[in-house]
Amino acid sequence: MTSKQVMLMFALVLLGGCATKEPRGSDALVSPYQQGRVWAVAPLRNESGSLQADGVLMADRLQRQLENASNIDVLPVNRVLRAMELLEMPYVETPADAARLMQTLGCDGLIIGTITSYDPYDPPRLGLSIELFDGGRSQSLDALDVQKLTRAATGDQAHPYASGSSGPPMSRHGGVASGVSAYFDSASGDVRKKLQVYGSNRGGPDWHPESWHRYRISMDLYSEFVTYVMSWRLLHAEKQRLSQQIMTSPPQASSR
Repeated sequence: MTSKQVMLMFALVLLGGCATKEPRGSDALVSPYQQGRVWAVAPLRNESGSLQADGVLMADRLQRQLENASNIDVLPVNRVLRAMELLEMPYVETPADAARLMQTLGCDGLIIGTITSYDPYDPPRLGLSIELFDGGRSQSLDALDVQKLTRAATGDQAHPYASGSSGPPMSRHGGVASGVSAYFDSASGDVRKKLQVYGSNRGGPDWHPESWHRYRISMDLYSEFVTYVMSWRLLHAEKQRLSQQIMTSPPQASSR
């Protein structure tokens, strides 16, 4: 076993011990990639039953959040929409659709998803399910920041769902690298605590201790909070996938 694989094994042990934690509102979004990646976000399907849910707007919020992650550039959603129009593709339905869209955009990863629940009235409720379709670019030990993986393993963690499990439809057909699904009810004490930290860390010039309440009474601000947490969870799920992929891969022969 190589020294990098030993470090990754240590990181996975720590991941297992911290898997129930969640991101604090002040945590930065950090990717596991050492090399730059280009992602795109497709409009989310609205399966919430609410006519007010906007899949394009939600995709735009995900794009803005993920753009803050290190070594990840995210294409503007309007560019994705133009490419889908060119391909006469109203939605990304299959892995083949995702592959065609990624080829047209020239990106490494495509995020697809669904708005599963949407209630904008106080207290707001929002459910999202998102998946990362990977273009298949191979990941080697040198392509991952193993030190970052090890350090991040002591922080907040979240469980991904596995491809082929009870995740969203695309995951049951293969082609999905990582995915997360969650329902956020602002009436829940746990969600409210996270929302308070998130809102308090984003106060403007007129900030005061109760400013975070704006994130509870405004669906626009609440969905900003939800897409932050979902982005964090997706990046963590991808971190777990890559580390497990390396642990199960045969060691490379050393050159002399």
